[in-house]
Amino acid sequence: MKHTTHSILLLAAILAHGVRTYGQGFSSGSTGADGALDVTSDQTLDLPPDGIFNFTTINVAAGTTLRFNRNALNTPVYLLATGDVTIGGRIDVSGSPGTPGLPLGGSGGPGGFDGGVPAVGGLAPGAGLGPGAGLGGDQNTSTTGAGAGSYSSSSPFPRPNNGTPYGSPLLVSLVGGSGGGGTTGSTPVPGSGGGGAILVASSTVITVGASGRVTAEGGENTTYWWYNSGSGGAIRLVAPVVSGNGVLSVYGGPTYKQGGAGRVRIDSLDRTSLVLNVQPPGSLSLGSLMMVFPTPNPRLDVVDAAGTAVAEGTPGPVQVLLPFGTSPDQTITVQARDFDASVPIRVVLTPAGGAPVSYDATIDNVGSNPASTTVNVTFPVNTVVQVNAWTH
Repeated sequence: MKHTTHSILLLAAILAHGVRTYGQGFSSGSTGADGALDVTSDQTLDLPPDGIFNFTTINVAAGTTLRFNRNALNTPVYLLATGDVTIGGRIDVSGSPGTPGLPLGGSGGPGGFDGGVPAVGGLAPGAGLGPGAGLGGDQNTSTTGAGAGSYSSSSPFPRPNNGTPYGSPLLVSLVGGSGGGGTTGSTPVPGSGGGGAILVASSTVITVGASGRVTAEGGENTTYWWYNSGSGGAIRLVAPVVSGNGVLSVYGGPTYKQGGAGRVRIDSLDRTSLVLNVQPPGSLSLGSLMMVFPTPNPRLDVVDAAGTAVAEGTPGPVQVLLPFGTSPDQTITVQARDFDASVPIRVVLTPAGGAPVSYDATIDNVGSNPASTTVNVTFPVNTVVQVNAWTH
């Protein structure tokens, strides 16, 4: 079994811990241990286990692209700098399209969620992953078609199998976009992955130049236009000064924009030179929440699935396979830590094929820390099922 923690924090939980406001002494939290990052040609970095880079300065030159390989926990990307951050090229954490003919969903960007599997081997098409995942369906554009992922908004092409919006505009904690559903048909197409999630923080200034772009777009399949794109992901910039006229894009697909939009958050003390082109415009939230990581950082974990204990912080989604002869009636135990609130949660069982099933519950994290609750669920037998739990 593998498990990944994906927590979408409630604004109430953040406010319960308080918000500190920084003046001239704001620190990104970078130790500077990774030195200066100077991207002068296309580069792909391996994410460290926690996703955090500790740079002194960051410079992405015009005409270059910086990408990242996902880590075992599939965390977001955290680019922290003690000094200036200059983005003249492109930083890309977008999701990938599903490849027709392969029984795998398209990969989400770092911190984003994968698309659903196509109908292969007699299985029904699978739903995407993530809180706003699209459901599986056919290759029609009608009400039975495979759905797109959602995040700050649903797909601009309404249909019943689209995912539903989720998350907070504060982007604390940071979470990526959701995957689209897989399809049936003569050439079954996997759902595309959701856009990833990235936070860029500087103790001084972040500048996104005229040729600069930060993209956390959902994946889309431009060969088979079935509306099952992933949603856009998340981009957060935090610095005393954020300036420039470049592009921040969280579209649900770079070409047809079939998926729901992601979220963009800019926190700064001085925005007088900020004229960034945010795409789509409705995804932007502005503020002065000068905090990179909440302290403590609330988290939600599945700690027991169908009678098997799962260590807190174990990487990967929880995967359960019940063999024939096993009772489908099982339990899932979910633990909340450091919310200091009553936490509404949703446990989602996503089988390899077919529609996911959700179960809602509440964890009282006021009187004890950590606190947990056990949810009665029903599993399909002899089918790989991914188990996730999120606040909602």
